[in-house]
Amino acid sequence: MTSDAAHRPAPAPEDLRAAAKGWQGIQLAALGFIGLCGVLKGSGPAGVPREIQVVAGVLALSALALACCAIVLVGLAAWPLYRAAARPADPRRISRALRTGIALTFTAVALLALSAAAAWWPVKADGAARGLVRVSTEAETVCGPLTDSDYGFVALRAKDRDVTVALGEIRGLQPVASCE
Repeated sequence: MTSDAAHRPAPAPEDLRAAAKGWQGIQLAALGFIGLCGVLKGSGPAGVPREIQVVAGVLALSALALACCAIVLVGLAAWPLYRAAARPADPRRISRALRTGIALTFTAVALLALSAAAAWWPVKADGAARGLVRVSTEAETVCGPLTDSDYGFVALRAKDRDVTVALGEIRGLQPVASCE
């Protein structure tokens, strides 16, 4: 019993090259996306452990390296070098380079997705993230979590009482980690 693949004729080198040229556009888009993610990433969210940031960076750089290798492989399949063009085209070699390049492209995108997952690392909220602020006026300084207020006012809950201060009376306002 033989498989159908053994009886199928190999694709023509021209067909393989046309497919490779089509994949080049997809690969360049993936490479651009990887570069854009690297530019937009910045320093990442505060509170993510340094080890996770390093792993995310290594994954992103690996994605870039794999995407570059994939572009070279598919590019060689699409546009053979002069020396290789002088010889008859080997459809198996072109097909293998195209398949490997496509697989590396998908792997690069997957590595970039894993790298981006570090942005969703759970981070414990500090006092400032909970809305704790210290408000100073000429009369007093109060500290507590922000609450809903009307336009032109800052409202907070300080020592079991609600305090509302007009914006014009505020001499200082700063987020704090605790009100002690």
